[in-house]
Amino acid sequence: MDTLLTALYLQIPVVIGGVLHMLAVTRNWLPALRRPLHTRLFGANKTWRGIVLVPLLTTFGALCLWPTEWLLGDNRVFGNDLLLAGWVAGWGYVLAELPNSFLKRRLGIAAGETPARHRQLFTFLDQFDSGAGVAIAYMLYPGFDWEVGLLYALTFPLTALGVKRWLFSMKLKKLPT
Repeated sequence: MDTLLTALYLQIPVVIGGVLHMLAVTRNWLPALRRPLHTRLFGANKTWRGIVLVPLLTTFGALCLWPTEWLLGDNRVFGNDLLLAGWVAGWGYVLAELPNSFLKRRLGIAAGETPARHRQLFTFLDQFDSGAGVAIAYMLYPGFDWEVGLLYALTFPLTALGVKRWLFSMKLKKLPT
């Protein structure tokens, strides 16, 4: 149970960073960074704004856990470096999204689209890729073992779908998935 709770706790900075990133996208913050990384390779939705903001906002999300970490004392999950943990998670998130986008562009799937054929597979991949990237990043971070990483990767798609549906209901996202 402690391993599952740790995996779920580790999702908090990523959720905070992701929600704030969608707010930045919806409100068009930093429009100069809205440029695609490479349209042909990754599509129009993978932008420099995301590359810059997601690690920063995920770091902020990790810092939001400071009161909880302080209360946990010697049992802190992130140790002494919330900044590094958030930064690592943010980069794990953005880098892991690129291979899926690259694959979809090679298959002729437009940016932001989910094909009717194999819809469930692509919906799963869209949720799983970033969670797996963060899980790997956390496993490389000192103090987290493979069990926490595995549970993170397995539970994150459900968290991501829930957050995306909430963002859709708040009109911060165009599609619920």
